Amino acid sequence: MMKAIRAQRILMGVILLVGIFLLYKGKPCAKYIFWFVALMSILSGIVNFCPSEWFFRKIFREG
Repeated sequence: MMKAIRAQRILMGVILLVGIFLLYKGKPCAKYIFWFVALMSILSGIVNFCPSEWFFRKIFREG
């Protein structure tokens, strides 16, 4: 059964794969994708809040 944290990690992986694809294609915007994922991960670890995890918790009705 899909859980919110699992869906959030899948989303993070998909975003990173898109960033890798764009980097491979030579698009300069790829670095912003990596920075965004890295900073949101750090912020989530510091303040214990991640918007995508909150969103998935609402979808999967996990408190």
